[in-house]
Amino acid sequence: MFPGYVQPYVKAQKTDDRDAEAIAEAATRPTMRFVSLKTEAQLDLQALHRARERLVLARTALINQLRAVLLERGIVLPKGRSVLMRRLDEVGIDRLASNSRTRALVKDLSDECALLDQKIKAYPSWPGPAPETGYVDADRSC
Repeated sequence: MFPGYVQPYVKAQKTDDRDAEAIAEAATRPTMRFVSLKTEAQLDLQALHRARERLVLARTALINQLRAVLLERGIVLPKGRSVLMRRLDEVGIDRLASNSRTRALVKDLSDECALLDQKIKAYPSWPGPAPETGYVDADRSC
């Protein structure tokens, strides 16, 4: 059951006993609507999206850290992953950083970003209709 449908049946402060009583009361109502269980395919898709989203967030954090390291040294590079990586390749890491530690750090960060790009691209995308519904939805286009 959707929690919002049970809320009107809670009599006082929220406790486990009162929540259970409210659920039991709501379940006896003939007009109560129940949430359907997710299929195995839907659960798999949800897990895949969460794993891919975690990689995308890690890549974004890594790019922000790389830009911050360079910005602290007076090197301003544009926002955007593709533009940043292209500029790093054009200018060259050796010309960007003044000492060997910073060069190694920038190289490590850019290599890690490239590795995350490969991992993200390895995740499949579903360009066609969903097999269980036949509809194309926003989740299928990642």
